[in-house]
Amino acid sequence: MLTITTNKEKVQGIADRTLKEYPLPITDFWTKRIVKLLDAGDERTILDSLTDERGTAASLEREVTFTAGGAASVSVIVTVKIAVLEQERVSGGTEGIEHFILTIRDVTEVRGITNGKVEGEDPDVDVVGMPNAPAVRILKSQSGFCKYCNQLRMIEAPEGASPADLNEQESEECDCDEAIRQRERRAKMEAAGAWAENVFSKENGQLQTVLCAIRSTFAGAIDYVTVKVGKYTHKIDTDSDGMIRIRTTYRESNEETF
Repeated sequence: MLTITTNKEKVQGIADRTLKEYPLPITDFWTKRIVKLLDAGDERTILDSLTDERGTAASLEREVTFTAGGAASVSVIVTVKIAVLEQERVSGGTEGIEHFILTIRDVTEVRGITNGKVEGEDPDVDVVGMPNAPAVRILKSQSGFCKYCNQLRMIEAPEGASPADLNEQESEECDCDEAIRQRERRAKMEAAGAWAENVFSKENGQLQTVLCAIRSTFAGAIDYVTVKVGKYTHKIDTDSDGMIRIRTTYRESNEETF
């Protein structure tokens, strides 16, 4: 399953179905993941078919997880239809720039959001809607600075958000090269972390050790780390494309002791 890291407002918008489309830039990072997710032929064939909404690959639906970290971690698992469209066909987009467009078809699971509200957040936040309907933050156009390129841009943010929160949201949404690179790095770490949580135990420091190894190799602090647990050996490093690589081998021992 593909995991996409974004901000809490967008995760909540997907959960309550007010956000119906999600664009991804056509970079090597996202192209590899979209091709792997679809698994419907070679890369060129898949990309060609995605440019036509009637194409074979584009007609397939896949499950994707949208997640946002921070103090209140939230995520939503959805079924999406994927196509390549010009960004001008997405609300607020820039003409002529092609993106992968993920159309939200169905929401199958929501975590960290209760009755449309992110768990652990300020209970006094104003919401709109009828009782028992999904609660939605009141959004307004505000300005924020990207911490990477210092670009000032108008964004839709919750009313009453602090300048620091506005700058953080703008940094999350900015389309400058460094902001995109940081989002891609975070997505890689999220995916590797999810793998580790499914493989290693939180007891006896197993999981913490592996997560530290992933961070250290990805940051370039060390070349690789080998972790041996029982009959499994996991080698953690990065490949030539900057992807986190984890190779697992299993060895059966025939040793006997008398």
